[in-house]
Amino acid sequence: MDKFFEAILRIDPLVATGLLIARLLLAVPFLTFGTSKILHTPEIQQYMRAHHVAPELVYLTIVVQVGFGALLAIGYQTRLSAMMLAGFCIIATSLFHTDFSAQGELAQFTKDLAIAGGFLFVIAQGAERFRRTATLREAQPSRGL
Repeated sequence: MDKFFEAILRIDPLVATGLLIARLLLAVPFLTFGTSKILHTPEIQQYMRAHHVAPELVYLTIVVQVGFGALLAIGYQTRLSAMMLAGFCIIATSLFHTDFSAQGELAQFTKDLAIAGGFLFVIAQGAERFRRTATLREAQPSRGL
């Protein structure tokens, strides 16, 4: 990364705040839809059967959406969470949103790919200042050589 931009991204609290807001906005749909899957598991399993996907995978889906969505929101294991959610977006849209003759499917397909692209930015940038790991690291005393 260019040294100029690296310095700005590490110093500017406005940029760090923007990255926090972006992370939260990316996490909200996964927390929302993951929670919905918990509340409506039988209906989601029926939808999965209709798309020839094993309905038992709903439980893995819940873990991925809620678990990694929460980790992303708090900024812990941010890059791993972003990678898992990007992969989820690509896999889920490939399984469930490829009937482009149905109204809205192309929009769902491209939206999910765009979200995956947003996660690539998170992977590249990380959580920076507003992250749980930074708080843990700052709380530990420095061990100088």
